[in-house]
Amino acid sequence: MSAGYDTQERVIVTQDHYQPAVVSVGVVLYEWNEAIRQRVQRLGSQFGNSGIKLQLLTHSDLVRQDDKTKHLQGVIFQLPPNGDSPLARRFEIIFRQSHQALLADCDVAAAFTVTEDDNLSNIELAMQVSFASHGADCHWLGLDYSAADSVAFQSWCEGIAISVRQSVNKPATLAA
Repeated sequence: MSAGYDTQERVIVTQDHYQPAVVSVGVVLYEWNEAIRQRVQRLGSQFGNSGIKLQLLTHSDLVRQDDKTKHLQGVIFQLPPNGDSPLARRFEIIFRQSHQALLADCDVAAAFTVTEDDNLSNIELAMQVSFASHGADCHWLGLDYSAADSVAFQSWCEGIAISVRQSVNKPATLAA
């Protein structure tokens, strides 16, 4: 007589769910105040609703080129409002040193600034970021300087989120 046992196979049922890719957009900050906080909060809210991670970057992160600056699908730059300020000169120096590495893998780039009563947004710095973006084959989405609670700023945030998601979902093409 032989000892025997029944072998039962486990049946495992799995369901495949589409999980969107983890997408990160960096926001390069040079100063922090209430107006900047409101814009970052609005961006974070819109990005969170779109499944996009917001990565805050300081000038130190750019200089060190640490892990926070790698694998970003997009970059948004905070531009100093006054082009003659020490902050604007610092931005230009750091941007010149880091823009190639920062924009190398990005699909989209944009900028925002906070207008002050006595001057307009820094168009020259925005043009530098725009030219660098085009040079890196990174889609430039423009400069926004409207109020954080405005419809224009909300539309700008939505446009960035849509562009980032579209860039992630674009079909890959193979060279023959």
